[in-house]
Amino acid sequence: MRDGAGYDLMVQRRREHFERVNGLREGSTGSCPGCGHLKEKKFKDVNFEYIGGEPLAAAMNIQHYTMCNERCTYCNFSVEDNFVPPQYEFLGYLEEFRKRGKLRGGNWIDFSGGEPATLKSFDEILNYFLSHKLGTIVVYSNSTVYKQSIYDALEKNQIILTTSLDTGLASTYKKLRGLDFYSKVVGNLIRYRNSGTSGLWLKYVICDINRTEDDLWSFIMAVLAIKPDKVMMCPEFAYGAESFPKETVEFAAKLWYQLEKHTGFAPVDYTTAFKGPKWDRYRADLRSAVEALKVKRPLKSESKLKERGMVRAAKSRLILARDRALHSALRARILPDGSTQLRIARRVWGETVGRIAFLRV
Repeated sequence: MRDGAGYDLMVQRRREHFERVNGLREGSTGSCPGCGHLKEKKFKDVNFEYIGGEPLAAAMNIQHYTMCNERCTYCNFSVEDNFVPPQYEFLGYLEEFRKRGKLRGGNWIDFSGGEPATLKSFDEILNYFLSHKLGTIVVYSNSTVYKQSIYDALEKNQIILTTSLDTGLASTYKKLRGLDFYSKVVGNLIRYRNSGTSGLWLKYVICDINRTEDDLWSFIMAVLAIKPDKVMMCPEFAYGAESFPKETVEFAAKLWYQLEKHTGFAPVDYTTAFKGPKWDRYRADLRSAVEALKVKRPLKSESKLKERGMVRAAKSRLILARDRALHSALRARILPDGSTQLRIARRVWGETVGRIAFLRV
């Protein structure tokens, strides 16, 4: 292939897919028209020669394979037995844009799959994102495999790690995923927690297997042990179903209420970007059910909850201020990258304020 032909082909393919999504060309659009992350632009502002530059969730989604070491009952890849190895070397595609100065930073990068930690090239891919400062990196991992590269990036608050735990019972975990990895996963998550990161997120996917009282309370105990920075929750996707069982909504409301009561922070509704009547109904029903629980059984220890929330907010502000200072133009002028002054400043920081885990750089 002549030099530049690969880049030209990618630009052409991106343009063609854009035209299909917008009804300007016949052909498959996949799931793109229903994506909650679509962003409207004027046609004159769309440039296919560049890639990246969007902080929207999933603006850059790395998913060039579906291989995984688990078989989750709610995963479509498991249902369809559709597990395939990496289909291409996608870093080569990014390089085609980068070497032309057309790979933009400031992205929100979802690195999923499949299970990314099982990729032979995982460390290389993660290092590429970090070394080229491509933006916020969210690694979706089941945490069955411990990776030192994940720990190191968490310690520097360079990534967000999201793990679906979905229960606090080893027996339920095995039913959900087909493997007895629960204790290993919790152990790895606690190791990651010890990095001092502010980017450790848990997720609870609700289905008929894990919506019992035992699952709920054991999960809360696991949350208290792991101390995640966020807990996200959503019902299983139930492909083809027009609505969700009332038992799922009721369980989601109870889990939401008890997490807020006992951990000091409210979970995050993972469905906010999903489009369609069934998702709208689910969100409305969930809000109503949570509010009904709060009216019936008001949250107690409000002062403690408020105090914990204030501490979390203060930590977040400090981390944001640190990151802004590190990436500011003023810092680059006073302490240029690679300079002796910057090395000394980093060492001084590490021996003083940087001794606080979540402020390390």
